[in-house]
Order: sequence, then structure tokens, then C-alpha cells
Amino acid sequence: MALVSRDLFRNWWEDMDRYHRELDEHLKRLTTRDDLWQPPPMPSFSEFFRPWKNMIDQLEHEVDGSTIVERDQDKFQVIVDVQQFAPEEITVRTDDKCITVEGKHEEKKDQHGYVSRHFVRRYVLPQGYDMGHVKPSLSSDGVLTITAPKLALPAPGERIVPIERSNAPAIKAA
Repeated sequence: MALVSRDLFRNWWEDMDRYHRELDEHLKRLTTRDDLWQPPPMPSFSEFFRPWKNMIDQLEHEVDGSTIVERDQDKFQVIVDVQQFAPEEITVRTDDKCITVEGKHEEKKDQHGYVSRHFVRRYVLPQGYDMGHVKPSLSSDGVLTITAPKLALPAPGERIVPIERSNAPAIKAA
């Protein structure tokens, strides 16, 4: 006979999370697709008591749709999916504090009919990065990578930055 129960040292946070997950699944099973009311998701205790974990991940690596913005000690980098545009339809401009990416093509025929696309995306360059040495690079699979190194000299005014094209894909197959 043991003096201390085996259950004493169990992870009770996981038990609480499991309880909330099971309750959430049970409420989802009670509702049907035609119901207008959907129960709110039950928060996990680990998310509730450790919100800093997700915040640190977001600070290190912000993802917005098909755009990734990364910042570290050496560089500020923006990665944009522009595979629907030809290289000559993409423009990268800089001014005193912003990097502007623009893609535009006139009406083209595709398998469903006609389509025209236009986007303008502006990224504010954080303090301490060199606007004068912004370098865009376009991979063969349509991924535009814009890199700004740490600031060494004061940044110049607005200019159009030529895009370097590579014949290698941005994502290497395993």
C-alpha cells in the first residue's frame, strides 16, 4: 500500500484542458449545421495563463495572409506571394519610411473568363534599418523577398528599386 497516491503528481492543467476540450466537442455535437447559434470556443487554461507564448511567436514572425514580415538584429525582411503577376508587373518603391509593393495587370483571359488584378501594399520600415539599401529579389516560383539591412548611413528620399530575379524557387522541395 502506497502512502502517496499516484494521482497526486498528475498534470492537473492538462486535465482542465481535456475537460474544456471535451465540453467544447460535446456542445458542437449538440448543434446542427442549420442552427444559427454556435457555442463560443472554450479557452484552454494554458492559453489563458500563458498568453506570452503566442505573443512571442507573433513578434518573431508576423504572418498576414500571403505575406510574412520578419525582423531580427541584422535585417528587416518582407516575403510576399506575387505568383499571379509577371515580373514586369511588379514595382517596389521606397520613400523616407515606407516600402511600397505594387502589382498590376490589365484584364487577362483565364479558364473562367477575364480577370484583372491590382494590389498596393505598404510596409513601414522600423527605426534602425537602412532604407537606402533595400534589396528586392523575385524567385522563379513568384515569391518576392524584400530585405533591408541594419542602418549604417541616413536613408535617401523616394526611389524605385530594381528587382533581382532568380531562376531558383523560394521553397526547395524535400
